[in-house]
Amino acid sequence: MKDLLHNRLFKEKKKSRVPRGELWISGTILEELGLERTQKSIVVLSSEIDADICFLSYTGPVQQLPVESKEMEFNIKKAHDLELLCGVTVDGPFERIVKEHGFLETMKLFYNEKTLNIQLEKHTAVAAAELAAAEKAGADLLILCDDIAYTRGLYFSPHKFKSNILPLYQRLRNLVKETAMGFHSDGNVESILDFMIDQGYSVFSLEPEAMDLITLSRALPENITLLSGIKAEWLMGTDDIIYKNQKEILNYVENLSDGCSLILSSLCGLSNVPSLNNLKLLYDMLSG
Repeated sequence: MKDLLHNRLFKEKKKSRVPRGELWISGTILEELGLERTQKSIVVLSSEIDADICFLSYTGPVQQLPVESKEMEFNIKKAHDLELLCGVTVDGPFERIVKEHGFLETMKLFYNEKTLNIQLEKHTAVAAAELAAAEKAGADLLILCDDIAYTRGLYFSPHKFKSNILPLYQRLRNLVKETAMGFHSDGNVESILDFMIDQGYSVFSLEPEAMDLITLSRALPENITLLSGIKAEWLMGTDDIIYKNQKEILNYVENLSDGCSLILSSLCGLSNVPSLNNLKLLYDMLSG
């Protein structure tokens, strides 16, 4: 992991709180707050809620950014000027095939090795271009986002993962020269974490509803960081739910942070202003 990323999040800030930052903030929130629907507004909002890291994307629904433009570089510089670290999320090859063909058609491809590999290669090339551009633009962290699992495990067999998917993840990781690189997937991906760590992925955005993250965090190597810890029910419910479960929330985050490094984040993201208000309430509660 880049020394800058780790030092600023876990050493230099000298704060008792756990570092925090959200992978996804919806355009709806920006509009309701009177902000432009741009990724620059994500940077501004992240600073206003006192996050430590913000996340941008070339293909996010808030705003599409051409990889050849300088806009990502300008947004990352804006984040750094506001004393934020800046991550960039990049969709993985499986995720891109699903977006193009739908989930069921994508799963059918696993019975046609030749066609599957053609599709995976095509979309891996696009992901590679975005990763290279994001690193060049000055990102502090890169997150490969590929939803390849449900609550019980992978959508496909471990053999298919090792033969068709993992070599592409390895290629994408090897493309990145210096920047810390992480991985996001919904569902239970515990079966592949060792493979990903062996390839040099060091930050993992994992779903607390699908995995026992407390036990996992104590088993992971010290140089690994979890980007997680905020459950969907806390963000999607009323503030009464947060107050009612305050002790449970505090205990959960405390126990999770006793393991490997932790960046406090949700997996579901922020979809509307009520979820943002709940996040602020959680931040205040966990800081106090």
